[in-house]
Amino acid sequence: MMNNKTEATPIIHVQIENTVFTTSVVLTEVNYDVWSQIMEIQIAGREKLEYIMGKTQPPLQDSDASYAKWYAENQKVKGWLLTSMSPDIMKRYIRLRTAREIWKALSKAFYDGTDETQLFSLNQKAFSLKQMGPLSIYYGDLVEIFQELDHRDRTIMKDPDDVITYRKYVERLWVHIFLNGLDAEFEQIQGEILRKDPILDLEEAYAYVRRDVVRRITLNNETDHDESSVMMARRAKPRTYRSISTGPIIRTSGPQNNSYEIGKAKSEYVCTHCSETGHTKLKCYELIGYPKWWDPAKAP
Repeated sequence: MMNNKTEATPIIHVQIENTVFTTSVVLTEVNYDVWSQIMEIQIAGREKLEYIMGKTQPPLQDSDASYAKWYAENQKVKGWLLTSMSPDIMKRYIRLRTAREIWKALSKAFYDGTDETQLFSLNQKAFSLKQMGPLSIYYGDLVEIFQELDHRDRTIMKDPDDVITYRKYVERLWVHIFLNGLDAEFEQIQGEILRKDPILDLEEAYAYVRRDVVRRITLNNETDHDESSVMMARRAKPRTYRSISTGPIIRTSGPQNNSYEIGKAKSEYVCTHCSETGHTKLKCYELIGYPKWWDPAKAP
Protein backbone atom coordinates (compact mmCIF):
# COMPACT_ATOMS: atom_id res chain seq x y z
CA MET A 1 0.00 0.00 0.00
CA MET A 2 1.40 3.36 -1.03
CA ASN A 3 2.11 6.00 1.58
CA ASN A 4 0.10 9.10 0.62
CA LYS A 5 1.89 11.30 3.15
CA THR A 6 4.11 13.93 1.51
CA GLU A 7 7.44 14.38 3.19
CA ALA A 8 8.52 18.00 3.75
CA THR A 9 11.38 19.13 1.53
CA PRO A 10 14.30 20.37 3.66
CA ILE A 11 15.23 24.03 3.17
CA ILE A 12 18.89 24.65 2.49
CA HIS A 13 20.28 28.11 3.28
CA VAL A 14 23.25 29.15 1.20
CA GLN A 15 25.22 32.12 2.47
CA ILE A 16 27.18 33.94 -0.21
CA GLU A 17 29.79 36.51 0.63
CA ASN A 18 28.66 40.00 -0.30
CA THR A 19 31.23 41.26 -2.76
CA VAL A 20 29.39 44.46 -3.63
CA PHE A 21 31.69 47.39 -2.98
CA THR A 22 30.29 50.88 -3.16
CA THR A 23 31.84 54.17 -2.15
CA SER A 24 30.53 57.68 -2.63
CA VAL A 25 34.06 59.08 -3.04
CA VAL A 26 35.85 58.62 -6.38
CA LEU A 27 39.57 59.30 -6.51
CA THR A 28 40.50 62.46 -8.41
CA GLU A 29 43.65 64.55 -8.59
CA VAL A 30 42.77 66.53 -5.47
CA ASN A 31 41.01 64.26 -2.95
CA TYR A 32 43.48 61.45 -2.22
CA ASP A 33 43.56 62.14 1.55
CA VAL A 34 39.81 61.61 1.99
CA TRP A 35 39.60 58.81 -0.61
CA SER A 36 42.39 56.73 0.95
CA GLN A 37 40.84 56.92 4.42
CA ILE A 38 37.41 55.89 3.12
CA MET A 39 38.91 53.01 1.12
CA GLU A 40 40.91 51.77 4.10
CA ILE A 41 37.76 51.74 6.25
CA GLN A 42 35.78 49.87 3.58
CA ILE A 43 38.47 47.28 2.90
CA ALA A 44 39.16 46.69 6.60
CA GLY A 45 35.42 46.13 7.13
CA ARG A 46 35.63 43.28 4.61
CA GLU A 47 38.70 41.81 6.37
CA LYS A 48 40.97 42.29 3.35
CA LEU A 49 43.24 44.99 4.73
CA GLU A 50 46.32 42.76 4.50
CA TYR A 51 46.10 42.83 0.71
CA ILE A 52 46.90 46.56 0.58
CA MET A 53 49.16 46.71 3.64
CA GLY A 54 51.54 44.04 2.33
CA LYS A 55 50.99 41.52 5.13
CA THR A 56 49.85 38.84 2.68
CA GLN A 57 52.60 37.81 0.30
CA PRO A 58 51.70 36.14 -3.03
CA PRO A 59 52.50 32.41 -3.01
CA LEU A 60 54.63 30.78 -5.70
CA GLN A 61 52.35 30.06 -8.64
CA ASP A 62 53.81 26.70 -9.61
CA SER A 63 54.40 25.07 -6.24
CA ASP A 64 51.80 26.47 -3.83
CA ALA A 65 48.26 25.07 -3.94
CA SER A 66 46.87 28.20 -2.21
CA TYR A 67 47.79 30.41 -5.15
CA ALA A 68 44.31 30.22 -6.71
CA LYS A 69 42.65 31.50 -3.52
CA TRP A 70 45.18 34.30 -3.09
CA TYR A 71 44.84 35.34 -6.73
CA ALA A 72 41.04 35.53 -6.48
CA GLU A 73 41.17 37.63 -3.31
CA ASN A 74 43.86 39.92 -4.73
CA GLN A 75 41.84 40.49 -7.90
CA LYS A 76 38.80 41.32 -5.81
CA VAL A 77 40.65 44.02 -3.85
CA LYS A 78 42.26 45.34 -7.05
CA GLY A 79 38.77 45.70 -8.51
CA TRP A 80 37.61 47.67 -5.48
CA LEU A 81 40.51 50.08 -5.83
CA LEU A 82 40.33 50.54 -9.59
CA THR A 83 36.57 51.00 -9.80
CA SER A 84 36.80 53.72 -7.14
CA MET A 85 39.05 55.87 -9.33
CA SER A 86 38.31 58.31 -12.11
CA PRO A 87 38.97 56.79 -15.58
CA ASP A 88 42.04 58.95 -16.18
CA ILE A 89 43.68 57.72 -12.97
CA MET A 90 42.50 54.13 -13.32
CA LYS A 91 44.31 53.52 -16.59
CA ARG A 92 47.65 54.41 -14.99
CA TYR A 93 47.46 51.54 -12.47
CA ILE A 94 45.30 48.85 -14.07
CA ARG A 95 48.33 46.84 -15.22
CA LEU A 96 49.94 46.57 -11.78
CA ARG A 97 49.92 43.00 -10.51
CA THR A 98 48.81 43.30 -6.90
CA ALA A 99 46.52 45.50 -4.84
CA ARG A 100 49.50 46.33 -2.64
CA GLU A 101 51.46 47.67 -5.62
CA ILE A 102 48.54 49.91 -6.60
CA TRP A 103 48.16 51.21 -3.02
CA LYS A 104 51.88 52.04 -2.72
CA ALA A 105 52.01 53.71 -6.13
CA LEU A 106 49.04 55.92 -5.29
CA SER A 107 50.63 56.93 -1.98
CA LYS A 108 53.86 57.96 -3.71
CA ALA A 109 52.02 59.91 -6.40
CA PHE A 110 49.46 61.77 -4.28
CA TYR A 111 50.62 61.96 -0.67
CA ASP A 112 53.63 63.46 1.04
CA GLY A 113 53.13 63.72 4.77
CA THR A 114 56.26 65.85 5.19
CA ASP A 115 55.21 68.51 2.68
CA GLU A 116 55.84 71.77 4.56
CA THR A 117 53.70 73.71 2.07
CA GLN A 118 50.66 71.61 2.98
CA LEU A 119 51.34 71.96 6.70
CA PHE A 120 51.76 75.73 6.36
CA SER A 121 48.50 75.99 4.40
CA LEU A 122 46.58 73.98 7.00
CA ASN A 123 47.94 76.01 9.91
CA GLN A 124 47.20 79.24 8.06
CA LYS A 125 43.58 78.16 7.52
CA ALA A 126 43.18 77.17 11.16
CA PHE A 127 44.49 80.46 12.58
CA SER A 128 42.61 82.67 10.09
CA LEU A 129 39.25 80.89 10.08
CA LYS A 130 36.37 82.94 11.53
CA GLN A 131 32.82 81.98 12.40
CA MET A 132 30.78 84.49 10.37
CA GLY A 133 27.77 82.17 10.23
CA PRO A 134 26.27 79.12 11.99
CA LEU A 135 28.38 77.80 14.85
CA SER A 136 28.10 74.18 13.68
CA ILE A 137 29.57 74.94 10.25
CA TYR A 138 32.49 76.89 11.73
CA TYR A 139 33.21 74.09 14.20
CA GLY A 140 32.99 71.41 11.50
CA ASP A 141 35.46 73.26 9.26
CA LEU A 142 37.92 73.60 12.15
CA VAL A 143 37.66 69.93 13.13
CA GLU A 144 38.40 68.91 9.54
CA ILE A 145 41.58 71.02 9.56
CA PHE A 146 42.65 69.75 12.99
CA GLN A 147 42.20 66.12 11.97
CA GLU A 148 44.32 66.62 8.87
CA LEU A 149 47.04 68.31 10.92
CA ASP A 150 46.94 65.47 13.43
CA HIS A 151 47.20 62.93 10.60
CA ARG A 152 50.33 64.66 9.31
CA ASP A 153 51.94 65.08 12.74
CA ARG A 154 55.19 63.11 12.79
CA THR A 155 56.21 63.93 16.37
CA ILE A 156 57.69 60.80 18.00
CA MET A 157 57.83 60.38 21.77
CA LYS A 158 58.83 57.29 23.72
CA ASP A 159 57.89 58.34 27.25
CA PRO A 160 54.11 57.86 27.87
CA ASP A 161 54.03 60.91 30.14
CA ASP A 162 55.53 63.05 27.39
CA VAL A 163 52.89 61.81 24.96
CA ILE A 164 50.11 62.79 27.38
CA THR A 165 51.65 66.21 27.96
CA TYR A 166 52.03 66.82 24.23
CA ARG A 167 48.42 65.81 23.50
CA LYS A 168 47.18 68.17 26.21
CA TYR A 169 49.20 70.98 24.69
CA VAL A 170 47.77 70.34 21.21
CA GLU A 171 44.23 70.12 22.60
CA ARG A 172 44.63 73.42 24.47
CA LEU A 173 45.94 75.08 21.30
CA TRP A 174 42.90 73.84 19.37
CA VAL A 175 40.57 75.28 22.02
CA HIS A 176 42.32 78.67 21.80
CA ILE A 177 42.02 78.69 18.00
CA PHE A 178 38.33 77.77 18.24
CA LEU A 179 37.60 80.54 20.74
CA ASN A 180 39.60 83.10 18.76
CA GLY A 181 37.45 82.57 15.67
CA LEU A 182 34.09 82.99 17.41
CA ASP A 183 31.89 86.00 16.73
CA ALA A 184 32.32 89.03 19.03
CA GLU A 185 29.03 88.28 20.82
CA PHE A 186 30.72 85.29 22.54
CA GLU A 187 33.39 87.37 24.28
CA GLN A 188 31.93 86.65 27.71
CA ILE A 189 31.72 82.92 26.95
CA GLN A 190 35.37 82.93 25.86
CA GLY A 191 36.39 84.22 29.28
CA GLU A 192 34.24 81.68 31.09
CA ILE A 193 35.80 78.77 29.17
CA LEU A 194 39.36 80.02 29.69
CA ARG A 195 38.76 80.26 33.43
CA LYS A 196 37.68 76.64 33.69
CA ASP A 197 39.95 74.38 35.72
CA PRO A 198 40.77 71.90 34.36
CA ILE A 199 40.54 73.49 30.93
CA LEU A 200 37.87 72.11 28.62
CA ASP A 201 38.87 70.07 25.58
CA LEU A 202 37.69 71.03 22.10
CA GLU A 203 34.43 69.08 22.15
CA GLU A 204 33.55 70.32 25.62
CA ALA A 205 34.28 73.93 24.60
CA TYR A 206 32.03 73.58 21.56
CA ALA A 207 29.25 72.08 23.68
CA TYR A 208 29.58 74.98 26.17
CA VAL A 209 29.22 77.59 23.42
CA ARG A 210 26.41 75.68 21.75
CA ARG A 211 24.38 75.64 24.98
CA ASP A 212 24.71 79.43 25.12
CA VAL A 213 23.48 79.70 21.52
CA VAL A 214 20.46 77.55 22.32
CA ARG A 215 19.72 79.63 25.43
CA ARG A 216 19.82 82.87 23.44
CA ILE A 217 17.54 81.50 20.75
CA THR A 218 15.06 80.32 23.39
CA LEU A 219 15.06 83.65 25.22
CA ASN A 220 14.69 85.61 21.97
CA ASN A 221 11.72 83.48 20.98
CA GLU A 222 10.13 84.11 24.38
CA THR A 223 10.77 87.85 24.04
CA ASP A 224 9.22 87.89 20.57
CA HIS A 225 6.21 86.04 21.97
CA ASP A 226 5.85 88.54 24.83
CA GLU A 227 6.00 91.49 22.43
CA SER A 228 3.39 89.86 20.20
CA SER A 229 1.11 89.38 23.19
CA VAL A 230 1.44 93.05 24.11
CA MET A 231 0.60 94.12 20.58
CA MET A 232 -2.49 91.90 20.56
CA ALA A 233 -3.61 93.39 23.87
CA ARG A 234 -3.18 96.91 22.50
CA ARG A 235 -5.24 96.07 19.44
CA ALA A 236 -8.10 94.95 21.72
CA LYS A 237 -8.19 98.51 23.18
CA PRO A 238 -10.00 97.68 26.47
CA ARG A 239 -11.38 100.62 28.38
CA THR A 240 -9.59 101.30 31.68
CA TYR A 241 -9.84 104.18 34.13
CA ARG A 242 -8.98 104.95 37.72
CA SER A 243 -11.51 106.08 40.33
CA ILE A 244 -10.88 109.70 41.35
CA SER A 245 -11.93 109.19 44.97
CA THR A 246 -10.36 105.87 45.95
CA GLY A 247 -7.94 105.15 43.11
CA PRO A 248 -8.72 101.44 42.46
CA ILE A 249 -8.12 100.05 39.00
CA ILE A 250 -11.32 99.54 37.03
CA ARG A 251 -11.23 97.09 34.13
CA THR A 252 -13.83 96.38 31.51
CA SER A 253 -14.01 93.63 28.92
CA GLY A 254 -12.73 94.35 25.44
CA PRO A 255 -13.97 92.72 22.22
CA GLN A 256 -14.73 88.98 22.36
CA ASN A 257 -14.78 89.06 26.20
CA ASN A 258 -10.98 89.55 26.37
CA SER A 259 -10.18 91.36 29.63
CA TYR A 260 -7.21 93.68 30.11
CA GLU A 261 -5.79 94.44 33.53
CA ILE A 262 -3.35 97.17 34.30
CA GLY A 263 -0.86 96.04 36.93
CA LYS A 264 2.55 97.47 37.68
CA ALA A 265 3.49 100.11 35.13
CA LYS A 266 6.30 99.10 32.78
CA SER A 267 8.24 102.29 33.55
CA GLU A 268 8.51 101.25 37.20
CA TYR A 269 10.89 98.39 36.32
CA VAL A 270 14.61 99.22 36.55
CA CYS A 271 17.29 96.95 35.05
CA THR A 272 20.16 96.27 37.47
CA HIS A 273 22.51 95.66 34.52
CA CYS A 274 22.10 98.70 32.24
CA SER A 275 20.14 100.94 34.70
CA GLU A 276 17.47 101.63 32.06
CA THR A 277 13.78 101.59 32.99
CA GLY A 278 11.02 99.54 31.42
CA HIS A 279 12.56 96.07 31.89
CA THR A 280 14.41 93.84 34.34
CA LYS A 281 17.82 92.16 34.06
CA LEU A 282 16.12 88.94 32.95
CA LYS A 283 14.81 90.70 29.83
CA CYS A 284 17.81 92.97 29.17
CA TYR A 285 18.72 92.79 25.47
CA GLU A 286 22.38 93.52 26.26
CA LEU A 287 22.51 90.15 28.03
CA ILE A 288 20.12 87.96 26.05
CA GLY A 289 20.65 89.50 22.62
CA TYR A 290 18.55 91.86 20.57
CA PRO A 291 15.43 90.46 18.79
CA LYS A 292 15.08 90.66 15.02
CA TRP A 293 12.50 93.46 15.18
CA TRP A 294 14.77 95.77 17.23
CA ASP A 295 15.45 99.14 15.65
CA PRO A 296 18.65 100.74 17.07
CA ALA A 297 17.61 104.13 15.66
CA LYS A 298 14.61 104.25 18.00
CA ALA A 299 16.53 103.16 21.07
CA PRO A 300 16.53 105.68 23.97
